Amino acid sequence: MANKCILLPVLTSGLLMMAEASADEAPELPPITSPWSSELELGYQSLSGNSNTKSLNTRLGLTYVKDQFRQQVEAKYLLAEEDGEEEKRKGQLELQSDFIINERAYVLGNTSYIDDKYGPYFRDFTLATGIGYRVIRLENMMMEIEAGPGYRHQEPNIDEIDDDDIIVPETVDELILRGSTRWIWKPSKDVELNIRLTGIAGNSNSTLETQVSLTSAISEHIAIKLSNTQKFNSWVPDGLQKRDGTMTINLLFHY
Repeated sequence: MANKCILLPVLTSGLLMMAEASADEAPELPPITSPWSSELELGYQSLSGNSNTKSLNTRLGLTYVKDQFRQQVEAKYLLAEEDGEEEKRKGQLELQSDFIINERAYVLGNTSYIDDKYGPYFRDFTLATGIGYRVIRLENMMMEIEAGPGYRHQEPNIDEIDDDDIIVPETVDELILRGSTRWIWKPSKDVELNIRLTGIAGNSNSTLETQVSLTSAISEHIAIKLSNTQKFNSWVPDGLQKRDGTMTINLLFHY
């Protein structure tokens, strides 16, 4: 009986030591990450005195990545007023769906819709497909190129046609070729440089849009974003420039 009393504590201690050793050797489970990521940008400017102007620009971006699928949605809105009258009101929505073939190649479908009350085209819709390829795959740098055929529908803003409008005063329905390049570089943990080039070639007009943005993080979820967008047209009315540009400074919230 005495031996049993001595043996019981020894066995209990041994079992506890084995359980602790097994717990230490057990692999740690990877953290659960959501397939969703989102970004929200806000920018506002108001001037008063000799000139009374207001401008508001916003952007919402959503990305969903799971298995071989990547879905991206981007919505933009710009409103500008001068002396109480609207000068600019533009909304833009772009959706892209990618099917990833391997680590570098993917098949894509892209849709873009622009509603511009004071622009040359009141409605501008494009639908395109194609192949994408990831040229650079580094820890702090990524570059993708895309190309493929598509279709474009444009409705001219007849009520706003003037001598200084870039417009063919007819409805456009045509086949197009679309190409896009995106390059992202992160020189440090808190700084990111993003460059995107999008070209659309059609019989009525061809365009090249460049978007360059620099993001600097303030905290884990908040950053300051400086963006510059330039759009080049192959045809414009006599006396007009072929380039239009927009520059914004926004607060960026990402989750």
